[in-house]
Amino acid sequence: MNRVVYLFGIVSVLAFGRCSDSSNETYVPPGKSEQSEDGNNEESQTEETNDGISPTFNQNQDPKTENKNWVKVEELSDEFDGVLLDTDKWSPNPEYLWGSQDRGWYGSNRSLFEPENATVGSGALNLEGEKFSSPKYSPQDDTETPSSRRYGGAYVYGKTLAEPGYYMEAKMRASKTAMSAAFWLMSEPKPCKETPNDGERSELDIQECVGVLTGELGDEWTKDDWAVSSNWDRIFHFNTHRHTTWECYTGEQQTVGGKINFDKKNSEEFHVYGAYWYADGMRVDFFIDGDFVKSVTPAVQFTAPLRLIMSSNFYDWIEETTADEMGFNRPVEDRYTKFEWVRTWKLE
Repeated sequence: MNRVVYLFGIVSVLAFGRCSDSSNETYVPPGKSEQSEDGNNEESQTEETNDGISPTFNQNQDPKTENKNWVKVEELSDEFDGVLLDTDKWSPNPEYLWGSQDRGWYGSNRSLFEPENATVGSGALNLEGEKFSSPKYSPQDDTETPSSRRYGGAYVYGKTLAEPGYYMEAKMRASKTAMSAAFWLMSEPKPCKETPNDGERSELDIQECVGVLTGELGDEWTKDDWAVSSNWDRIFHFNTHRHTTWECYTGEQQTVGGKINFDKKNSEEFHVYGAYWYADGMRVDFFIDGDFVKSVTPAVQFTAPLRLIMSSNFYDWIEETTADEMGFNRPVEDRYTKFEWVRTWKLE
């Protein structure tokens, strides 16, 4: 029987994931049989019985307290059962023009988001990870200096902004590569003085992990061993970030979040990751496979709309080894970060 070890802790971390652990508990994922005291097997309600008519909550896990109903936000929901990405809902292009300036984000230093790496097929949104034969440049890069972008990924965001009060969930699985698998939200890339939340630049990470984790404890590739100790290839990692914006907020980044670890790797099985963003912006509840995990109070109220994003990136802290070890010589199907569906809900 697969089990999950909870490693809770409200922590301050860096943007791509330092977490400290506080306590350990054992958790049986929903849908897995547990032996009761009288010898009978008991089955939890599983998300496989959920046909998308209501959110994925197991018994007594629904966070709503009012006499309201969950209504799907169709503009930010997709079953990905066609053969083309619905570009009325989603954009695979990271470019964002503000006046004559491109304020888009094209990936970390060694990665490049490419629209052609985001495809729909076989009942999923597929975000391909690849190793380039030679480095490429983003539209923002100085082509007079050597490029460090050696890995291709993808970045797909909702054209409709997510609002406080939404519950967002996705059924996803990481690729079998060193690329990340991420389901998250972020402020629009506008100058902070143009944003509706008093200049705050907010990030809400529902899940971020990697498919393959290179390195071992004590390696020289990092100054500490937080990534190895946190088991980033079998993790449910969630966070809220208040970012420095220079013009509007010049303090240090503030992060509150947590994590749990799975027995199996993120590349070996699908999970349903969810977050309920309370309407007052004071609280976010995180869920795994229909079960509540933890409630987080962000460092600052999350009151402004955010982009909903599905992405696969090559993190700056990942050690580069061989293409074989990092999974880039695998068949393309193994190099997909897969989203079987994404669903967004609001209470009415």
